[in-house]
Amino acid sequence: MGSSFSAAEWDAIEAELDGDESRYGLPEGGREGSLVLSSFNIRKLGKTEGRTRELRFLAKFCARCDLVAIQEVQDKLAGLLRLKEEMEKQVAGGDEFAVVVSDITGQVPGDSGMSERLAFIFRRRRIRRAEMASDISIDATGVLLNMARHRGPINAELASERVVAYERAYRQYREELDKYVAGTADRIPDLPKKPDVDFKTFLTFTRTPHVAAFDAPAAHDKPPLRFIAVNTHLVYGRMAERRREFEALLEWIIYRLRDDDRLVAPNFILLGDLNLDFDRPQKDRAVIEDRLKTLNAIAFGRTSNRRAYFPFIDPHPATGKVFRTNARHNQTFDQIGFFLGKDERRLPNDLWRGQMATRRPDDPDGFDYGVFNFADLFARALTGKAYLRLSKSEKTELGKKFEHRVSDHMPIWVRLPRPGMKEPPELGNR
Repeated sequence: MGSSFSAAEWDAIEAELDGDESRYGLPEGGREGSLVLSSFNIRKLGKTEGRTRELRFLAKFCARCDLVAIQEVQDKLAGLLRLKEEMEKQVAGGDEFAVVVSDITGQVPGDSGMSERLAFIFRRRRIRRAEMASDISIDATGVLLNMARHRGPINAELASERVVAYERAYRQYREELDKYVAGTADRIPDLPKKPDVDFKTFLTFTRTPHVAAFDAPAAHDKPPLRFIAVNTHLVYGRMAERRREFEALLEWIIYRLRDDDRLVAPNFILLGDLNLDFDRPQKDRAVIEDRLKTLNAIAFGRTSNRRAYFPFIDPHPATGKVFRTNARHNQTFDQIGFFLGKDERRLPNDLWRGQMATRRPDDPDGFDYGVFNFADLFARALTGKAYLRLSKSEKTELGKKFEHRVSDHMPIWVRLPRPGMKEPPELGNR
């Protein structure tokens, strides 16, 4: 997993964070008047050996959250369970947190390659499990229909010279494997890369999104906030592949939202690593908004529907800048999206942003969102400079110590007013 911070470096990092938590976007946790929801791609969260200080550091953030969706959990659950143990140490009492985790996705059982699980950790007294936990899947009929609708581009790709070259590589691989099995080869041959075939259409998800229904109990005997959380890690491939998976996920959620009489909860909250191309926020934001308008028109009959909202595609009102969520500060891969039931007023839409800059100092439980910028924390604690002021070589050397053992993604979070504590704002038509 590469090098790591020394004990003295970890002491300096923790001292810097304790000196000013808000500077690095660490949210205050445990407030009675609000809930904190988070998404965190923790790189290869599996083995625990040599990762003690790292897991303690990760738990410091996660314990501030009432619900955190975690991506890249490995097949062996030791890392996830150890993280939960460290989270319990951060709070008073015990048995504060519970876990829901998927089975493996991204790999055919029995084959080699990286598989992962998707997990939720939630605070029992603030978030309750509801009836449903499942996956988002596209059945065989849907896959065949997608192929049929795009058979022209698919056939052209399959006839390309690139695919012919991979067919030759595959035949050679099989020949070498047969020799190995027959005892005529001294070693296992180097396996060729998997065929790089772009089917020019969405067929099914590379990693199956995981969904679970939750309730957030309300104060003063008000109805609970009910929602289906969607935990997802979309494909990291060609930009066209990423866009197709993202659009398919949006379509799945919005069409399910339209069939509200069949849902176990009226709202969806998407939390995950979407691997979106977002290095040019103004242009890339328009692409997402256009797709939402198209789906709104198809599902609800109008493009102006405010039932879908992604806070992290907009500049934050306090800074005027879009948050970066990868540790290298050049992309916004991770997102939290809200998809509101037709009568829901307690979850945010884009009109909530207008109140943030003026009300936040006087209302710490109001709507807010941010990133725990641990890359900047590490840089300032160990070099005295902000991460973005480091040279390229300094960033590389620093990254070697945390991108594998902590993560190459930084966690994102949203703060919501706790249901029942006060009336939601009246801000126009959904």
